[in-house]
Amino acid sequence: MNWWNISVFCIIPIVSVVFFFFWKRKYLWMAPLISTAISVVISLLAMPSILSDAEHRNMFFGISIMLHILIVVVLTVIAYAAARFLAKK
Repeated sequence: MNWWNISVFCIIPIVSVVFFFFWKRKYLWMAPLISTAISVVISLLAMPSILSDAEHRNMFFGISIMLHILIVVVLTVIAYAAARFLAKK
């Protein structure tokens, strides 16, 4: 895996969810939005050729970004479950 895959699918989602989990849990719903925006910006800066033709653009926005959003939403749900568990204790 190259640095783009690791950052977009691992580091950025985890850091955004952990940041909102420890900063303000009531803003945890913003983690997927912020994480996706950061990933799109990093991807466009790293590979501006993504927007060069329809095939690359559809693959990026249709597959990569949707997979990223799925990963972040799953992590957010896990964080909400952990927050509820910690609140009950």
